[in-house]
Amino acid sequence: MRKLMLISLGLSLSAFCWAQSKPHGILNLTTVNVKIDGQVEADEYPTNFVDSQTGVGVSWVSDGKLLYVALQSPAQGWVAIAFGNSKIRGTAMFIGYHKPGGGRVDEHGGSWVSTHKPIDKPLLVNFATGANSTGAVIEFAMPLTLSNGQVIVPGQPMSYVLAYHKKKTSFKGRPSKKSPGILLLGKPERADEMPVQNIQPVDSATKTDKKQGP
Repeated sequence: MRKLMLISLGLSLSAFCWAQSKPHGILNLTTVNVKIDGQVEADEYPTNFVDSQTGVGVSWVSDGKLLYVALQSPAQGWVAIAFGNSKIRGTAMFIGYHKPGGGRVDEHGGSWVSTHKPIDKPLLVNFATGANSTGAVIEFAMPLTLSNGQVIVPGQPMSYVLAYHKKKTSFKGRPSKKSPGILLLGKPERADEMPVQNIQPVDSATKTDKKQGP
């Protein structure tokens, strides 16, 4: 009996680990329907999901040159995604917040387990911030070549970390919650050739295009 229980436990743990490491796909399209305005419309991104550990909503798509990302936080503080590792250290991080009348998205480098700092030559192309009924929304465009030297390549899985802080907008302090994941950029194809994941559309966000300090 004990042997059967151990086998059952082992299978359950294996299934759990597999589920945790299952990549989230990113469609690689010729053209995209994204407007960087701090809002996430129902048909703007072909792939949308909510991270089960943090509650952060993720929407993304690529046009083969840039990666377009929207993060919807469950709280009012900063929200971030860090690419290139399952921990913050060594990652290329995009972190932002929204406040009434303004917001900001910065590019940081992960320096330790949960710490990070601004980089000298950010590669961020464009950004906007907004808010919905639950928290901050940041939206940005970034190159597939990261500031840490890594490249998001079609068909090659890459680790990432989602994180947010409940209240702080200063980009300082440990995150309230964080969660690792894996992304997989697809080969160039049309949006109707792959199934999409969808979450309910958020309330209208408040647009800001102006970079402001915390």
